[in-house]
Amino acid sequence: MERVSWVEYKGKRIILEDMSGLREATDIYAVSDTSTALICKQPEASVLLITNVTGTRYNPSVINRLKENTRLTNPYMKAYAVVGIGGLQRVVLQSVVQFTGQDIKICGSIEEAEEWLVQQ
Repeated sequence: MERVSWVEYKGKRIILEDMSGLREATDIYAVSDTSTALICKQPEASVLLITNVTGTRYNPSVINRLKENTRLTNPYMKAYAVVGIGGLQRVVLQSVVQFTGQDIKICGSIEEAEEWLVQQ
């Protein structure tokens, strides 16, 4: 299964980054790095992104890598939504937001995230 892909919703192209269920740092790095490379090839302020983190496990090195990749992609982002946020993940997300300044919307489902993104 592709973990980073383009999806179309209501005529808008959205990048879907699927980290759901990932437990190993190397697997999370691979998804994040693939997504970052794709995002950085897009025009500035154009990317709509959904990241699914349902059941993903983090450690300090993963958090640092996600912060760095989010900082790199920040100029290309138009809107960013995350689904699957639980207790500790909320703390991780707040850390990423604080470090990067990226406004990230927490949504309850992929469908909710798609709907929010197309309205941005």
